[in-house]
Amino acid sequence: MRSFLIGLLASLLLPASGWTQHVVQGKVTDHQQQLLVGATVAVPQTTQGTVTDAQGFYQLSVATVPLEIQVSYVGYQTQTISLTATQDTLTQNVTLHEKASLEEVVIRAVRADEQTPVTQTTVDQQGIEAVYLGQDALFALEELTPSILAYSESGTGVSNYGQMRLRGIDQTRINITLDGVPLNDMIDQGVFFSNFTDFGNSIASVQVQRGVGTSTNGTASYAGSINFESVNLNDSVPGVEVQLMGGSFDTYRASGEVKTGLLDNQTAFYGRFTRTLSDGYRDHTSTNSYSFFFSGGYFGEKDLLKITGFTGRSQNGLAYLPTALPDIQHRPETNYVSENDIDDFGQSLVQLQYTRFVGANTSWTSTLYYGNAGGDFPAGFTEPVNTFSVDGSDTTFATTDRFTQLNYPLFNHHYGLMSSVGHTSGDGRWELNGGVHAYTFRRENLEAVIPDNANPYYQDRSRKDEFSAFAKLSYAPGDWLLFADLQLRAVELGLQADPTFLGQPAFIPDRQWFFLNPKVGVTYSVNTQTNLYASYGRSGREPTRFDILGSTQINPFNLASVQDVDAVQPEYVNDFEAGVRFRTGRLSGQANLFYMQFTNEIAPIGQAIPEGFVQLRKNIASSYRRGLELEGQYHFFPTLSFVGNLAYLQSNINTFAPEDEEQVYRNVEPIISPNWIGNGALQYQSKLFSVALNARYVSESFLEPTNRPDLTLPAFFVLDARASVRFLKNQEFSLHANNLLNKPYYTFGQPVTVGEATVPGYFVQAPFSVYALLRLKF
Repeated sequence: MRSFLIGLLASLLLPASGWTQHVVQGKVTDHQQQLLVGATVAVPQTTQGTVTDAQGFYQLSVATVPLEIQVSYVGYQTQTISLTATQDTLTQNVTLHEKASLEEVVIRAVRADEQTPVTQTTVDQQGIEAVYLGQDALFALEELTPSILAYSESGTGVSNYGQMRLRGIDQTRINITLDGVPLNDMIDQGVFFSNFTDFGNSIASVQVQRGVGTSTNGTASYAGSINFESVNLNDSVPGVEVQLMGGSFDTYRASGEVKTGLLDNQTAFYGRFTRTLSDGYRDHTSTNSYSFFFSGGYFGEKDLLKITGFTGRSQNGLAYLPTALPDIQHRPETNYVSENDIDDFGQSLVQLQYTRFVGANTSWTSTLYYGNAGGDFPAGFTEPVNTFSVDGSDTTFATTDRFTQLNYPLFNHHYGLMSSVGHTSGDGRWELNGGVHAYTFRRENLEAVIPDNANPYYQDRSRKDEFSAFAKLSYAPGDWLLFADLQLRAVELGLQADPTFLGQPAFIPDRQWFFLNPKVGVTYSVNTQTNLYASYGRSGREPTRFDILGSTQINPFNLASVQDVDAVQPEYVNDFEAGVRFRTGRLSGQANLFYMQFTNEIAPIGQAIPEGFVQLRKNIASSYRRGLELEGQYHFFPTLSFVGNLAYLQSNINTFAPEDEEQVYRNVEPIISPNWIGNGALQYQSKLFSVALNARYVSESFLEPTNRPDLTLPAFFVLDARASVRFLKNQEFSLHANNLLNKPYYTFGQPVTVGEATVPGYFVQAPFSVYALLRLKF
């Protein structure tokens, strides 16, 4: 206890010791004395750092030494160097040695480095762990990067279903990958993180590219892309970790992790198993889930082999309907979905990656993968339910207790292969990456009356095949970096209706699309600490199955629209980005402007179909989004800092003409596209403990595209706090307190009809809540 108090007192007094500035500078080369351009030089556990310029030179202002700097470069062993102050300017040249790093080479094909002229945020494992307590990945990301707004159907922001929007654009338009392998459902194009909980605990880093970004695999990078990097086997330290989490709404999580580090036979292994339970905040929104993440690899001198995968399954109490404001005011926890509607859904992925190093500057990586998802999705109705008979007339499923449950199960299988080659010139000025990706995706949708699941009254099949290729080239003459990226995608979607359900065979032509997506950009290094960039990118995106059907099924009412291959056309975006990135002794960050001009944006503006709760999707001729994004960190003292991000968005639909109205609306805003989203955290961190206070503000936005002033999502301000203490060297206990002000707030909603009136409906987020996390490492 005495040593603990001495350490605590020392950490509190440290800020008062002053802030003496020193300049560390030098060159970074490989063992052949070739300059390494773009190598990262950073102070561990801070955001202080820089990258080497075209001459391999770096310069970094640091606080009082002694301290350590960490120098890293893709394909080379990271080196940590201790420095001792002898003068104000210290010269430290660094020589890096090659490292057969499978993890870095694999993600290189789909990621951008710090000098690539695209708008990006990369968060390392330490940054993830700072906010992570076991919540689904999307709930952590909205604090770590600008322009993300997420909502939780259970209200907890920890478990159950949720969705996010990036720059006001929904999640089906965001490309999401793990080590370059797509996580999106290829036909609906979304990702359900609740199917594989505790995903963030097995992630080494995540990069969010906002806007078109660089070429990636799978669905279009339309609003942006999110690339997760799996745990690094080669760099991991052997050990065992146990995490125990518990808190509000009877939420509990237990997980165990084992990692071997690199063994004498050049193999390494990792595994984590997690069990999560929660009652949820809204009525009957419980979660009962498990997940398993595993990885193993062989690290030879030139040949590397790695297998990575996960499997998970969740039973979630469903809450997909927003609650009308009058009912929220009466009882915020109200959930209209039946307590009997508990889904049972799972998802798995396995990928086998092989990398071959050809000389010092060339690598080839190929990945073979298989994924699947499936389960039951029940929906209960307290009144008789209408479906359609073979002649198109209504048929009623009635039960004696006036409660009917329909089940909407689906099952999919995803097979893919991708291969890429990367080459860097000997002087580091040229870099070329190219690759191909092909997959086939099969899905089956059914509908049945529970409990007769074995005899569905509806069954259709969907198929999607894609071949894509990309080439990326960067050239760094002097202080400039020129970047070009070209991707082509050839996509085919086939929909097969249920002839028994329709009462007759129905021919639905296959839909075929070809997209050519160019990106160009330039970066100018003002000095070793500041660079400016500008870029242009274009991306096209095919419609989803739901965009085409406007429904869960192909029925007599939407058949004509489904058969018309031009009823919903692809949408396109032209994306212009420009920004500045900087790192100084105390301040680091970036600022960027963007303008996204859309053609044929897909939106639910068509005629309502008889199922009553959806509209057919149609194209909007012209719309745009533009804005400013800021993020940065400022160190007041080595132990006290402020980190935050801010996004300003203007969005506009030029002309909006609903099919069920004669009125034409002009210059309206898209739904759930707030003008302001901001996060800021004041944090204190020492060797023994840390504490942070986080504030989040989101401004008002509209719930429907005619912009009725009475149908809005109100602005909200939320304060959260977290604190952690380290004890017995590697053990850590932390507390996370959310919504300190205990104010009701909503992050998503839709209009709801109550009698003859239309009122706002919201997904209510939780009031004040507390979670505790114990991390034990051995």
